[in-house]
Amino acid sequence: MTITRNIENWKNVMKDVFKQLFRITKTGGYVAFEVGEVRNGKVKLEEIIAPIGMEVGFKCECIIINKQIFTKTSNIWGVSNNKKGTNTNRIAVFKNL
Repeated sequence: MTITRNIENWKNVMKDVFKQLFRITKTGGYVAFEVGEVRNGKVKLEEIIAPIGMEVGFKCECIIINKQIFTKTSNIWGVSNNKKGTNTNRIAVFKNL
């Protein structure tokens, strides 16, 4: 997990990560990279990570988004349906051509 002060710094770190991922992924191989949303859902990190992966040589095959459905038990713990926190799993799938 990488925590930075702003999106621009995060992008720079992720570009270095993706260069290494591309280097070690065999031709025809895949990378599934999970990201989330930040700033109360206003910034979707898959929209940032997909161009980074493509810039280093991957093909972005798809983005998988799993929206959480919260249960009665999660509400007991103060977690409400899709209001605050991370409410989706977002997975960018890349292929090394």
